[in-house]
Amino acid sequence: MAGCQMCGADHEGGPGTCRKSRVGHVIANKYELVSLIGCGGIAAVYEAHHKQLRRDVALKILHPRFAKDPELATRFVREARETAALGHPAFVAVHDAGVAEDGCAFIEMARLEGRDLWSIREADGMLDPARAVKIAIDVLGGLEALHKRGVVHRDLKSANVFIEAGTDRVKLLDLGFAKVTDEHAVTDPEQLLGTPLYISPEQCFDPRQVDGRADLFSLGVLLFENLTGGWPYVWSSKRELLKKVMTGDLERHVATRRPEIPAWLDDVIARSLAFDREKRFANATEMREALERGARPHRSSLLKRLLR
Repeated sequence: MAGCQMCGADHEGGPGTCRKSRVGHVIANKYELVSLIGCGGIAAVYEAHHKQLRRDVALKILHPRFAKDPELATRFVREARETAALGHPAFVAVHDAGVAEDGCAFIEMARLEGRDLWSIREADGMLDPARAVKIAIDVLGGLEALHKRGVVHRDLKSANVFIEAGTDRVKLLDLGFAKVTDEHAVTDPEQLLGTPLYISPEQCFDPRQVDGRADLFSLGVLLFENLTGGWPYVWSSKRELLKKVMTGDLERHVATRRPEIPAWLDDVIARSLAFDREKRFANATEMREALERGARPHRSSLLKRLLR
């Protein structure tokens, strides 16, 4: 049985039934926690009711067992600051941040309706190429804004790409692992940050030295996953997976598994997954423009509705 993400212990039911769940609690004398929206390794997100302003929000709060971890608290503050400063439609609006009574940092965010890309693929299967490209273009728009501020996401994955209900509008979640160029001290060079299935090879060697091209690699994995329903790696253990990430031992061509994928899209994804980051796209803008060129109606009837 895997350890509960909420408390770290082994028990039945997962975070939703964990005794450490804060559902029903009042945080900072103003946020009444109504239900658990999602739970990660270091924090949980709750639907909350702001008692004074009488509005429903989302509250992301550090797990109690990390209350005294100064590095995680620093990441929380940074996430709130960077997300609020961006003011870009690809990021969730942040309204407030603070510290709960037990010392856990929290962030108040706008409440979203929809599903993350991981949940969509699990429920609905592989994405239509046109939809996958449109989502990727929107993700790259958000990454452009992020990278211009000297910030690298470093944990881009399907679970962190949220699709708003009734639309395909993208919200990029979780800047907790983000690298800011003037804050190298926050990250230990021996500490692997990000999710192994999505991270770039350079993140395995020194997470402090990554740049925006690491996010482009992660987006390539994300596209491979959502277009094929599988992964570019074959592995039997986490150790083997990390070895393959570090040596670039992966499949780069989605068309080998899904032949109807247009050659231009296969080439874009393969380039984003290059082991040597110098061989990837130079930046998010260059990759976005490559996707937009390929998706033009006169280039591909399959994707002709994309840019309408």
